[in-house]
Amino acid sequence: MLLNSITLLNVIKSGNIDNRSILYSVGLKIVTKQLIAVLTGDIVGSQKIAPQYYDTMLQTIETTFSWFATKTEINFDLFRGDAFQAVFTTPSMSISSAIILRLALKICQPSFSARQSIGIGTATALRAKTKISTGEAFLLSGTGLDQIKGNLLTIHTSQANFQTKIGLLTKFLDNHLADLTTTQSEVLLCYLRSEDKSHDAIAKTLNKTRSNVTRLLNACRYQLIVDYIRHFENCLAEEFTDV
Repeated sequence: MLLNSITLLNVIKSGNIDNRSILYSVGLKIVTKQLIAVLTGDIVGSQKIAPQYYDTMLQTIETTFSWFATKTEINFDLFRGDAFQAVFTTPSMSISSAIILRLALKICQPSFSARQSIGIGTATALRAKTKISTGEAFLLSGTGLDQIKGNLLTIHTSQANFQTKIGLLTKFLDNHLADLTTTQSEVLLCYLRSEDKSHDAIAKTLNKTRSNVTRLLNACRYQLIVDYIRHFENCLAEEFTDV
């Protein structure tokens, strides 16, 4: 939601800002202690991507984030030509979004990979452009991306219990996603994005047989991925009071 400074000040005076809302105004800093998730990422080997495929990569990132915006409150930026950052006011949505973006990039022709770091914490200053916003979540996300080695997904918080519960499982998830074939990734992506998750509906969307969809979903252990997402969401609810 974009507000001019006068409208914003009137809203502030009225007291109609709760701890779940973030207000943006061009050039105006909004101070909040709301818990958020920040997803920061960059494309692996972007310097080697041929010019004719670069637009495909950028379009995939932008259209995927735009789709997220229809499902949850999100603000995102693309910058440096190969990097991106998204702010989720509902932190539980960050992990499924990271998985979906990874799959969307993987099924491109040619395939692309992105390193992604999720930081969960508070924000002290949120602006219309995420790259100039500040706070704990931004620091955790950026530091996590700088330190990521040998993996494509990492999650960081200052909450030790949450980190303990989710850290090792995230490494397993990361390696499991890396082993999926393009066809498996396509079916899993469709499943995660679909409102109707019946195998018949997925088969119709992808123009495949139901038996083929079931076989592919089972091969990529889709239920374990769904269980991981639920575990992530449950751990957030247990360890953070502002979720």
